[in-house]
Amino acid sequence: MRKELDALLCERYPLIFADRGGDITKTCMAFGFMCGDGWFTLIDTLCERLQFWTDHNQAPQIVATQVKEKWGELCFYVQCSNEEQQGMITMAEAMSGHICEECGQLGQALVNGSVFLTRCSTHSPELAISLAEFYAKHGDSHIPGVTP
Repeated sequence: MRKELDALLCERYPLIFADRGGDITKTCMAFGFMCGDGWFTLIDTLCERLQFWTDHNQAPQIVATQVKEKWGELCFYVQCSNEEQQGMITMAEAMSGHICEECGQLGQALVNGSVFLTRCSTHSPELAISLAEFYAKHGDSHIPGVTP
């Protein structure tokens, strides 16, 4: 994610991203947001809802330990959360599989070689195939976090 967007999220949600400038031996947030700009609005909305829930429901303060792309979807790791907060995170992670990581438009889960990604038609690599095509070609692969 671009530095300006990274800084904006940290400015808007200082409690959630309290570890952003932290020691790399203690938090992966020291590396910043390891995903594309297209998920900025999704992460921003998630954080707004998480902080609102924390502030108005005596919920634990969410502190992000890592925000990254993995298997073509958002992974938003936190120190502690309650059931409602974890539900919000799970929903945002699932939604990321339908949002282009590059531009934020409607996208689909694709496989490019051995790399899983979510892209719109404009940002899809030329040789990328859909998950359905991937599974038809390779059988029932048991890749964690990805369902055919």
